[in-house]
Amino acid sequence: MKKIDIEFLKNIPLFKGLAEEKLERIRKVIVEKTVGAGTTVIKEGDKGSEMFILLEGEVEVSHSLLLKVAGHGMNQHDKSLIRFNGSQHPFFGEMALFDENSERTATVVAKTTCALAVIPQESFFQLAEADHEIGYYVVRNLTKIISVRLEKTTKDVLKLTTALSLALER
Repeated sequence: MKKIDIEFLKNIPLFKGLAEEKLERIRKVIVEKTVGAGTTVIKEGDKGSEMFILLEGEVEVSHSLLLKVAGHGMNQHDKSLIRFNGSQHPFFGEMALFDENSERTATVVAKTTCALAVIPQESFFQLAEADHEIGYYVVRNLTKIISVRLEKTTKDVLKLTTALSLALER
């Protein structure tokens, strides 16, 4: 399993700008977890109370779609959105850190054996309360990351809406 040390945490965009002693405090609240291939790490619609950082392995993120099937009513299928591997240091489930009623918006399944760093909501809040600088940097970095993701999502929705409009005009 990949060792979670200060140098590793420096490469996680969520922790950008934090001094080494702050990263050490974060490292202490991280719980390491290994899951086997095929394990559902996050299930869409479930409540969550932790975020994950992929250390090693590969995961697939999917979202359920409702499709009208001729003569059969509505049918639900999962649509694969993206695959991540540990070299990218992706994190997911981060919204659960800030909202105890947060529902997972996608499903994340391990495609290979995966090593995960788990940050529980309660541990994060205790750390942020004890050290406001950590809370500030993590929230600031997360806000930037979410803003980029939202901008991309908005552009994707606009493209899909345009394509759908053109298809329906035919």
